[in-house]
Amino acid sequence: MTKSGNARKFVHAGGTGSNTLKSITAAALMLAVAFFARPYFVGGLDIEINQASAAAENSAAAPPEPPAPPVVGHVVIKADLAIGREYIGRVEPIQSVLLKPRISGQIETVHFKEGSIVKEGDLLFTLDSAQHQATVALHRADLAKAQANMAKAVKYNDRLKAADKRSVSASDLDIAASEALQNKAAVDQAKAALKLAQIDLDFTKIRAPITGRIGRAEATKGNYVTPGGGLATIVQTDPIRVSYSIPDRDYMAQIEAFQSSEGPVYDISLLLSDGTSYKSGGERDFEDNTIDTMTGTITLRRRFENDGGTLIPGSMVRVSAKPVKNHIAPVLPQEALMSDARGDFVYVIGDGNIADRRDVELGAEIGATREVISGLEAGEKVVLSGLHNVQPGSPVRPSYPSSDASAASPADLARESGYDLRAVVSADDGGSGEGTD
Repeated sequence: MTKSGNARKFVHAGGTGSNTLKSITAAALMLAVAFFARPYFVGGLDIEINQASAAAENSAAAPPEPPAPPVVGHVVIKADLAIGREYIGRVEPIQSVLLKPRISGQIETVHFKEGSIVKEGDLLFTLDSAQHQATVALHRADLAKAQANMAKAVKYNDRLKAADKRSVSASDLDIAASEALQNKAAVDQAKAALKLAQIDLDFTKIRAPITGRIGRAEATKGNYVTPGGGLATIVQTDPIRVSYSIPDRDYMAQIEAFQSSEGPVYDISLLLSDGTSYKSGGERDFEDNTIDTMTGTITLRRRFENDGGTLIPGSMVRVSAKPVKNHIAPVLPQEALMSDARGDFVYVIGDGNIADRRDVELGAEIGATREVISGLEAGEKVVLSGLHNVQPGSPVRPSYPSSDASAASPADLARESGYDLRAVVSADDGGSGEGTD
């Protein structure tokens, strides 16, 4: 019993010693590995520390990238530059007549109502005709006498010519022929005198030479008038004419249309003094053949039907004229434009919101808007404001308050340009297409 117990104790002691020996051996191996690997770990730690230190130094030395500057962008649109403009027009009668007596005489009767419409041929004034009737009767009697003398002279001349040549001298024949011719001339003279007397008699009745509205009678019944004095004025009111002057540059812009004798140049509407629009646009009449050197304008005239008498001669109207021929081109607000020694340019916003310089060729100036002849196309984006912050080739942060240019109303465009520019949507955008020159 004692031996076997001692044996178990011995075996147990032997197991514990084996574990202890294994722990000592593992610790020794770890110390050896640490000793031999120390240079590697220390060097790697130093490298990492040095790299982190260098990165910190570099970060402290280089400032951070500045943020892209904010700008306001604008989408280039196409517009119809054949815009309407307003001019001041004056209503003019096509015909105007100042009635004057052709002979002297006393007015017997005034046959019209002042301010009324008279028709061509209407009797307006009658002058005292008694003296002229007597003159006509006198010249008629002179004509009858001259005709009788001529008949006698012709018969005598014929009788002499039919007689025997031996019984009539040549001198008598010559005298008879001469008297016949003189009497014929006296008849012609009497006829002319009678015609003149009849003309003077006819002039005692003064008739309307045109159809129109007659004004006040400058002389009434009982007044003695002479050929130098005026009696009344008649103005034609239907049709009537409106004249207006346009600058020479506007005329030159439509020179081909003006040089064509057929077809309209402008679509016209009239605004009357009370603010109402006239019922029709009239038709092209004619243009002056010279430009006024004092004003640099040329006068255009248009004919209107005026059966209601709305257009009064001498009155002023506003003429709104839009060219019939379209002129479609890209347009740009002038605030987006810059200029230097190389010429005019804009900053175009490309892919990645990178702003680059783009040279442009400019055309007509329309209010606050400028026509772009070349360099830009509709749909491209440009910097509108914030230009002082832009560097070529650098990014920007654009915002587009009115990015949908096609949806801008004519009133919005007018506020931008000062004129009513009509935006044109291209077929690629689903619009109805664009006009052409």
